[in-house]
Amino acid sequence: MSNQHVDRSEDSAQAHVCAHCTLPVPAAEIRAEASEQFCCQGCRAVYASIHECGLEGYYQLREKLAETEGRSDHAVDDSPARPAQVSGRGFESFDDAIFLARHARCTTDGRASAEFRLDGIRCGACVWLLEAMPRIVRGVDAVRVDSARGTVRITWNLATIQLSEVARRFDTLGYQLIAFADPAAVERERAANRAWLVRIGISGAIASNAMAVAFALYGGIFAEMAPTYRVFFQWMSVALAFIALVFPGRIFLANALASIRTRTPHMDLPVAFGLVAAVGAGVVATIRGTGSIYCESASMLIFLLLVGRFVQYGRQRKAREQVELLLAIVPSVARRIGTDGLAREVSIDALQPGNFVEVTAGETCPADGRLRTATAHVDMSHLTGESAPVRVEFGDAVYAGSRFITGPVEVEVIVAGAETRAARLLELVRDASLRRAPVEELANRMAGWFLVGVVASAAVTLLWWWPTLGGEQAIERAIAMLVVTCPCALGLATPLAVVAGLGKGARRGVLVKGGDILERASKPGTLVLDKTGTVTEARSKVIRSDGSPEALALAAALEVHSTHPLAFAIARAFEAGAELSDGKAVDIHETPGLGIEGCFSGKVVRVGSMRMMDARNVVVAERFRSSAAQYAAEGLAPVLVAVQGRVEAIFGIGDPIRSDAAETVALLKSRGWHVMLASGDDAVVAAGVGRAIGLAGGDIAGGLSPEEKLEFVRRADLARPVVMVGDGVNDLAALAAADVGVAVRNGAQASHHVADVCLAASGMRPLARFLEGARTSMGAIKINLVVSVAYNALGGVLAFAGLVNPLVAAILMPLSGLTVLVLALQLPSFELPLRAEGKR
Repeated sequence: MSNQHVDRSEDSAQAHVCAHCTLPVPAAEIRAEASEQFCCQGCRAVYASIHECGLEGYYQLREKLAETEGRSDHAVDDSPARPAQVSGRGFESFDDAIFLARHARCTTDGRASAEFRLDGIRCGACVWLLEAMPRIVRGVDAVRVDSARGTVRITWNLATIQLSEVARRFDTLGYQLIAFADPAAVERERAANRAWLVRIGISGAIASNAMAVAFALYGGIFAEMAPTYRVFFQWMSVALAFIALVFPGRIFLANALASIRTRTPHMDLPVAFGLVAAVGAGVVATIRGTGSIYCESASMLIFLLLVGRFVQYGRQRKAREQVELLLAIVPSVARRIGTDGLAREVSIDALQPGNFVEVTAGETCPADGRLRTATAHVDMSHLTGESAPVRVEFGDAVYAGSRFITGPVEVEVIVAGAETRAARLLELVRDASLRRAPVEELANRMAGWFLVGVVASAAVTLLWWWPTLGGEQAIERAIAMLVVTCPCALGLATPLAVVAGLGKGARRGVLVKGGDILERASKPGTLVLDKTGTVTEARSKVIRSDGSPEALALAAALEVHSTHPLAFAIARAFEAGAELSDGKAVDIHETPGLGIEGCFSGKVVRVGSMRMMDARNVVVAERFRSSAAQYAAEGLAPVLVAVQGRVEAIFGIGDPIRSDAAETVALLKSRGWHVMLASGDDAVVAAGVGRAIGLAGGDIAGGLSPEEKLEFVRRADLARPVVMVGDGVNDLAALAAADVGVAVRNGAQASHHVADVCLAASGMRPLARFLEGARTSMGAIKINLVVSVAYNALGGVLAFAGLVNPLVAAILMPLSGLTVLVLALQLPSFELPLRAEGKR
């Protein structure tokens, strides 16, 4: 039997769901005598801890929330349910004086508070559970969870409880506290946010009062007003506009002065010029008692521009909070083995060459070093791009940032901290980021010419009308020209279109960190794809299988007893076979690097490589030898199954290509993009994947180190812009050096920090959505700029003809901003053509 593998459901576990996380319970975890079943030991521990604390109401609340939202599970986002994660750490480093000085605030009454990122929070029930902790943990005064930001602020009594004990209680409930890398930066961000809110609040209050005063003055246009009242209202309008200009509006004056000093055009230059002209003209007109004032328009303009800037700033800040977790590639703590043989948690800064550290299965290596355990399997995909786990022997080098699949192991530290390979890669990232020149907004590039045009128009108006209307009328029309051509719509055109584009992208799973990124990606150039995790799913899976169904089931039953990564893939693929493992497999023996063997009801079953079969003198039919060679040529790892000394089945295990990869590549090529593949994986494997998604041989490069990937995206012969798409630490330097760096979902957190764009949705379709959104967002910016200039031209013509008064200005200026707002909200689109979206 030959078949293309399709994932099989866990029929044996359909009747059992985890009492904590509601995921299906694997057959190996089912306990017939227990009333509650759990999918893992983590969920079992958390369930017991919650009931011991008397907080079983958590589960009732979770069910009510699920019913309210009309959903079958309890998550509040689109992420799937996941088992509880209990690390079992001691968190002793949290009690270090240096750590507390940096992360905690102590008060005079013996209390302290600290804020952490919170991993594991899923819903409103989680918030209730954690905020109930002061009731059950003596010494914890308050716990405040911000579920939107994924943070928690804890207040505790220093004399009663240590912070490490608080962290352990969180851990037993399935939630991990993660310290901020730079607490000072978080505080600066909050201070900046508060400053923006204060500016907007004050400018909004001033603008509303200025418009109320203006309505009284507008009434004076159509009916006679007593001079005393008119002068009073004018001075009040001038005073309000002056306050708005020198306090919340001083940001525009400061930017304009900086633009003049540095001789670089900026949109705030003509904005500041128009605002000063409006307020100055109001002061002169009020003192002289003649002429019109436009101070209410200046007040309203300051408010509208500040709102536009804050919305843009807020969107960027929110995107940063979502994608910049500020977690290091290397863990911040390690378990150092002391002279007494016991492992104790210490800060990573305390590691010295020659120290020994303990790393358990699933954990990340804290330093570059040598393995001091007989053998281990290491996942180095984030560092090297190699999709298959690497087997390392005693004395082999291991690197900080690599994840141990088997364990526990001992590692001798060679270098730690800034000297590790991971740290050197980050240094390359910083260098590449500094060499990339910033891209200014298109509106800023127009600012210099716009200011010259406004001043020239006002001068022409003054000189044209002075001989015929006299100096007073000519000056009034020139001032009206300066005020009405103040680029309100032009100042809003770019930020509004950018904000609309960023918002629509986020709703479609595309998180963009800035408007300049949309501009850089708006035209087709070169698209460089990483393989592992980008084009492929970054997980081992049975892609093909051939042979006896009984042999395939026996192989799955035997592989349940192995910790090898390929064994997991086989066991998952044929879950039904795992039922045979309950007490029926005997004499199990695993040979590192070869395979595993055991007996089922007297039958000797061997599962492993061709070398194992040859070493055990197993009969291998030509059919299976040909299949093994074919699988290897396709980039798959062949695993043979022998029963009673004869091979009866074969697996082809590999990293499956994403289902939408070939379609997305074809779509982008039709849009003019030159698509290439640059992989750290084996060149043969990379070539097979590249051909499968429709790339020519010359567009595929395999076996690249992180440094070689960096040079690849810097190639002078590549069409610009160069967009690099990756997911691992080995892609960081290339992501930073490319014109646009894109990090895919579930990639290394460091890649999310470095990349310009983060794809929150799975698959490659979000990449196509990003490029489409960049194109339409840039089109919206250009259309808005044209409309803004058209409005200013119309206002200039009306001012030149003497048809502009304060009432006309008050109508025309907000109308232009409203038009720009409507266009900005409608034009950007992250939707793909129907034929592309329809193939889901």
